[in-house]
Amino acid sequence: MPQERETSAVLTVPGHSAADAEHAERNYCGYREVVRNSFKQWYKNNRDSWSGTTTNDRVTHFAIAAAPTGEDQPGSGPARVLDIGCGRGLQTASLAEWLEAEVTGLDLLDVWDTPDVKNGSIRFHQGDFLAFRAEGLDLLVDNGCLHHQRREDWAPWVEHGRKMLRPGGVWVVSVFLSPDGEITPHPLADGRLNWWLTERLVTELYEANGFRFTGSLEIDRHFEYEGHQLKYLTLSFVAV
Repeated sequence: MPQERETSAVLTVPGHSAADAEHAERNYCGYREVVRNSFKQWYKNNRDSWSGTTTNDRVTHFAIAAAPTGEDQPGSGPARVLDIGCGRGLQTASLAEWLEAEVTGLDLLDVWDTPDVKNGSIRFHQGDFLAFRAEGLDLLVDNGCLHHQRREDWAPWVEHGRKMLRPGGVWVVSVFLSPDGEITPHPLADGRLNWWLTERLVTELYEANGFRFTGSLEIDRHFEYEGHQLKYLTLSFVAV
């Protein structure tokens, strides 16, 4: 199937006043550049160890299993899916193949390196999640983006995604699971945040923004840091 590419430079961040909105947008855009530049270097140096790994595949398979079934989807067309932070697009292609869906891969960087798919269709959109616009989506997949956001952007992040999902649509999110039960930031030297999160916090965040929890999975990262064996926590929520 043919692939499409798009770019976007529009960003709107809510605030309590015009001045608040301008300040919030400036800070958000500044941190967004930190994230973009950080990942740019990691991809440039071939440090994207998350691409194509078994742990990443387990998140993808969890998302496929959590996706709405044909009986749950209105109309007769293929499912519409957004893959947030798609990177090289490997998961984007898998979602299209397994779900026979129309999948959009969204990322701040253009490192798209995905072959054509035989089932479904894929396209790439370069831009920021909060600037992306869609409606009536069946499935959102956030495999490792939420835990890099500033804490004040967590609620707007989830709220924005809820607006794009249809009722009954599903959001699958994978985050760094806190090994000690504490919610703590672990910033990299380049300024990108790595948050350790708990299942309770993520569940409360989504349930406060129009979702119902439906399932979770802990995935061993086979990685030790500061005496902790680290894991991913992958959760699914349905829009209500």
